Amino acid sequence: MLLRFQVTNHASLRDEQELSLIANDDRPGRAECDVPSSEFRTVPVAAVYGPNASGKSNALDALMWMRFAVLSSFRRWDPAGGVPRRPFALRTDPAQFPSTYEMDFVAEGTRYEFGFTVDDERIIEEWLFCFPEGRRRRLYVREGSDSESMTFGRSLVGRPKTIARLLRPNSLYLSVAAAQGHDLLGTLHRWFRNGVRVASDQDFADRLDYTMELYRRRETRGSRGEALTRLLRFADLGVADLRVQDQDEEVKEEHGRVVAALREALGRRVHVAGVPRHRVQVEHRTDEGLFGLEIDEESSGTRTWISMLGPVLSALGEGSVLCVDELDARLHPYLADALVGLFQNANSNRHGAQLIFSTHETSLLGHTSRTELFRDQVWFTEKDAGTSATRLFPITDFYVRDSVTKDNLEKRYLSGRYGALPFLDDDLLSQLTAELSDGGERGSGKVAETSSGASPGAA
Repeated sequence: MLLRFQVTNHASLRDEQELSLIANDDRPGRAECDVPSSEFRTVPVAAVYGPNASGKSNALDALMWMRFAVLSSFRRWDPAGGVPRRPFALRTDPAQFPSTYEMDFVAEGTRYEFGFTVDDERIIEEWLFCFPEGRRRRLYVREGSDSESMTFGRSLVGRPKTIARLLRPNSLYLSVAAAQGHDLLGTLHRWFRNGVRVASDQDFADRLDYTMELYRRRETRGSRGEALTRLLRFADLGVADLRVQDQDEEVKEEHGRVVAALREALGRRVHVAGVPRHRVQVEHRTDEGLFGLEIDEESSGTRTWISMLGPVLSALGEGSVLCVDELDARLHPYLADALVGLFQNANSNRHGAQLIFSTHETSLLGHTSRTELFRDQVWFTEKDAGTSATRLFPITDFYVRDSVTKDNLEKRYLSGRYGALPFLDDDLLSQLTAELSDGGERGSGKVAETSSGASPGAA
């Protein structure tokens, strides 16, 4: 379970911001989970609303960057390349300001608090605490870049000082320890790898491949592939079945040549989406028979729904956290509603899976939705007019007691009660309308003058 995520100085999140998944209220039928050794429970879904460019995606990106640092800092980061962070750029000398990431989570039945502070060159601080039986215990604290900066608690066994000698200035101790086979820290490292997943436009090929692997195993009794087939047909996309084959080697080789050419021209930092390992045809049944279309010929909504099914079913089956940026971008509101409902409902979410997503789809807050989001599951982002920094805040900031009905959430948000709406300057729109109108009249006059007089070539 993810309990809390806190970030300072990442992209548009300049100041400290926090996203909490701790439930404020006990809701029967909602897939809540008990936090070990505490009186708290977690919510299964958290939705982030806000206008365009307000920082919704950056809030999720910060969480995924923390995961990236844990998984990559020791094995993949260039030892002399510093820390590839994204600090808030809209101020003088942004390199002077460090970035901090912190997370409370539960792994293997124990609560942990893990975090670190970085600048462009190195890890400045790193800490890990556990809460067995509800009491906070130090596992390790790092206050510098080398092995001498590490202090260890008595609870951490398994050669911690020996592992510390392998530290680099830009590698996390958690990453180093996991690579060296440390039992406990390896378990936490795997939680970041398998317990937190992301679904975005950038990883479409990977999501599709993963989904197709599940689909290929659909004949296995009890496999998620069978559930995938039912969800595929549930969406009413006109899809009867899928044909899945291994991708042609020529396609892979051609993609490799294109990537190599782009990186040679633009540098190693260029991002090129991968090519799926599978060739997928979508079968449609008509009165004249069964016909197949390549998945690239399908609508973006159909492609999105198909590729999302693998990560969704894995999260539900394993009890992991799934982060989805712009859930509603290519899905009909009914499909987005149904997907959220799989996590929200205690009958379909039996293993404590959690969904965190950004969206503009306000119908999920209103009376037309099948899935009911409660006030402790709704968050907003908005930008400060003076600094352009993002503020992340919950809807519960506006209420002392539960006096708001589900029907009111959507109406109150759209009426501006909570902020986090785009500001549309009607004066500018009026000026633009006038300019377009004047331009059209002038243009019409010129046409009329030319039409009524001599032809242009006669002058």
